[in-house]
Amino acid sequence: MSKFCITNVENQSEWISLIDKSPQGTVFSHPVFLNALGKQTACYFIHKGGQLKAGVALILNDDSSKCVLDELVIYNGILFLNDPMQKAVKARTERFEITDFVIEELLKKYQGIEMALAPQFEDQRPFLWHNYHSKNPAEKFYVDLRYTSYLNIEELSKDLPEEKTVLFQNLETLRQRNIRESRKKNAFVCKGKNVDSFMKFYKSLMAKQNESVAKRKQQQMRDLIYALHENQMCHIYEAYNPEKELIYITIFCFDSKRAYYLFGAGNPDTNERYRGTIAFWDAFKDLAINHNIKCVDLEGVNSPKRGWFKLGFGGDLRTYFQVYK
Repeated sequence: MSKFCITNVENQSEWISLIDKSPQGTVFSHPVFLNALGKQTACYFIHKGGQLKAGVALILNDDSSKCVLDELVIYNGILFLNDPMQKAVKARTERFEITDFVIEELLKKYQGIEMALAPQFEDQRPFLWHNYHSKNPAEKFYVDLRYTSYLNIEELSKDLPEEKTVLFQNLETLRQRNIRESRKKNAFVCKGKNVDSFMKFYKSLMAKQNESVAKRKQQQMRDLIYALHENQMCHIYEAYNPEKELIYITIFCFDSKRAYYLFGAGNPDTNERYRGTIAFWDAFKDLAINHNIKCVDLEGVNSPKRGWFKLGFGGDLRTYFQVYK
């Protein structure tokens, strides 16, 4: 009999507290975020002898028979609750045991498992070792390596000219030129709530990339932005050219640990070279100065074009893993 037990989350306040305290906890497992998706979800607590040890956040398919990935849920899966009184070696062993327990329990409940584990989830061995000696690939987990970029923006909150900051000096040269051009031309960025314009820009962006956006996803994105904004869990930034035309929109959500780039798209009827750069850069400045955000997760650098743009702001590469069975 296992020393752990798994139960459905009934107490939302306790769940939110776990997200805040867990290194793996992110806004993507918050009830506001999950409820806005309009999908089946499941959240569980893991206890040991009455003590809360971890949680599990899942997206389910329509008939709740499988745990699935959702492209809007960047991280989910297992969230550990650290015990500061526990020795590091004991904590590592316990996290392994919890992961192994969760795997076995989820396999009893679901026909398939897909999770996107946060960068702070370090030990993939329970997934890699599951049915280790089996020659049947269907009995094993597939672990997919992914990348994101963490950018420390704390320096932007200090009273320094932007070009004197180390962050500016570490920008790709093109990004520096873009910012200087936008300042010279008096472009500006402000907070807004123009969701309809963003959706229009986004659909145009996808069309240029020969990608269609299903109506269900469009509604899902719209509902998510509205829910996060209404609950003060995201900021919408609008960039304007000197003629006061809206040229770019970026959206950042956040939790108690960091901000996350969620969406961004430019006006298809404008072509200012600096528009994307200044929309990101001035968002960073506002997040640091007015909201005490110290770190931004640029949320995925896994495709060449988008990856190089985000990495042009500097930042550290971080790995995370998606697991499948």
